[in-house]
Amino acid sequence: MAAPQNPDRARLAARFRELRAATGLSGNRFAQRLDWVQSRVSKLETGVQIPTEADIAAWVEHTDAGADAATELATLLERARVEYSTWKDAYRKAGGAGGKQADIRQLERGAARIAGFQPAVIPGLLQTPAYARELLTLPCGPLAYAASEGDLDAMVAERIKRQEVLYQGGKQVQLMMGEAALHASVGTVGTLVGQLDRLAMVAGLSGVEVGIVPFATPVLPVSGFDLYDIDLVVVETLTGEQRLDEPQEVAHYVRFFDQLRDTAATGPDSVALIQRVAAQLRG
Repeated sequence: MAAPQNPDRARLAARFRELRAATGLSGNRFAQRLDWVQSRVSKLETGVQIPTEADIAAWVEHTDAGADAATELATLLERARVEYSTWKDAYRKAGGAGGKQADIRQLERGAARIAGFQPAVIPGLLQTPAYARELLTLPCGPLAYAASEGDLDAMVAERIKRQEVLYQGGKQVQLMMGEAALHASVGTVGTLVGQLDRLAMVAGLSGVEVGIVPFATPVLPVSGFDLYDIDLVVVETLTGEQRLDEPQEVAHYVRFFDQLRDTAATGPDSVALIQRVAAQLRG
């Protein structure tokens, strides 16, 4: 997994490298001193992996860096754990809004498990082209953050390409959504009906679990989020996204997702619910 573009995280990784280099030891020799595998040292020094407090304590101890360095690293760690990008910045870094979807595609391809929750819309991995376009053209969508009509075309095309992951063997894809997502029309009724038909079909795929969290389930107001293995959480907000990879924070989202999944209608029950709502919309 590539290191995120977080200046504080990059500074933290650089400081780790500087302290290790000051010992005169190579990365491999330093790993031996710590009784770690060399790849762990490499990941910390390149920012691919964010350190824990215990990692910092061990690093300071074995580099004889002292209390000031420990305080400095702890401060950088606190800042590095907050990685937030506005949609405008995210589109710019990815070379456009379509490029951002391509980046997500790469992230999904590299994960063995993808788990996501959306409170009131159909998750992107399950969207039809028509639903995706109507959703993206809403006033609070990408057009509000400097995206163009051409960007929307690219976003829809890349979002549909992302769905190849649903048919890959060895993947576990679990996508939960609030029951409101089955009723919230982002555009025409015909588009929503087509989307629900697609949803019912995908729910029958091997390796894919579609869950509907009932209206009656008490759920705290929460933004949509996606889990990649047990390493990363991406939380969407109205204006951007936040990436979390600190183990304790990720663990909170894993537990919350499992709680949602326990209350959700899945398998034949979810398909029956989806088809019932679609039939009501058809009148």
